Amino acid sequence: MKTVLQCLAACFLCTTMSLTAQVPAGPASATKPEPHVAFSFAVVADPHCAEKPRYDVHKYDKRCGTHVERFLRCVSAMEALGADDRPDFILIVGDIHLWELRKHLDKITFPLHVIAGNHESGKRKQEIRDLFPQDFQVNGKPADYYSFVHKGCRFIGVCTSGRGGDHVGHLCSEDIRPAGQCEWLERELAQPETRKFVFSHIPPHPDGTDRNSYMSRNDSRFFNALVRETKPIAMFFGHQHQPTREFPIGQTRAFVLRSSAWNSRAAPLGFLLVNVTAKGIETRDVLTSVLPEEPPQP
Repeated sequence: MKTVLQCLAACFLCTTMSLTAQVPAGPASATKPEPHVAFSFAVVADPHCAEKPRYDVHKYDKRCGTHVERFLRCVSAMEALGADDRPDFILIVGDIHLWELRKHLDKITFPLHVIAGNHESGKRKQEIRDLFPQDFQVNGKPADYYSFVHKGCRFIGVCTSGRGGDHVGHLCSEDIRPAGQCEWLERELAQPETRKFVFSHIPPHPDGTDRNSYMSRNDSRFFNALVRETKPIAMFFGHQHQPTREFPIGQTRAFVLRSSAWNSRAAPLGFLLVNVTAKGIETRDVLTSVLPEEPPQP
């Protein structure tokens, strides 16, 4: 009897070991689902802070003020939002004229993350890097593109602005430093965060067509293919001074924003508010133009 029991026990142990061996243990470094933290951020395009307002061309109420004042109207609108909508930070997607805006940074109550526009080439890019050194670096060295992680989301700032104010966007240029932005972007979009956002100045053409005020034909096609493969949640661009519009690139939502300074046919000024939720994002186009019935500011 003892021998029979020992044999049965041995068989049970072998079977258990065999079943256990068929279920491989996960690696110690396996990525766990990211805990969701809801938050909001704002995106502002093309503040053009140093330009003199052209009321003869862009017929806004003169109470909109200077372009700096128009940007600060966006900040005031953000400050007036409720706690759930109040942004953690502001993305500015190019044509900032930082040499003027920097005089007013004490009036801005939110952290800023910026990227150069076609108005910021050469020494103007250096000015941006110097003012935001914590952002503009790759591998600890100064760069015109960068990324940061906020509450489990990766934000990827892509420089599309070459030399001399070209209105066509480029991913590679002697004025985009260091060389190798495309390879860097591939690595960034392969990082482990499941929620990624891209921000830049000049958008890709949705169909990869050769058109002014978009990335060049080949850059658009490379960029769109990479986005379709890696599926960031959303992307934000400026440059075109039109009412905010959205189009898809694969499963990714792409937004081209209205300017906070001036838009074609005097389309309203404003910014985009983005709420990050468990299901994705919710967006709201916040308009900041002075309306005719709005009383003068004291």
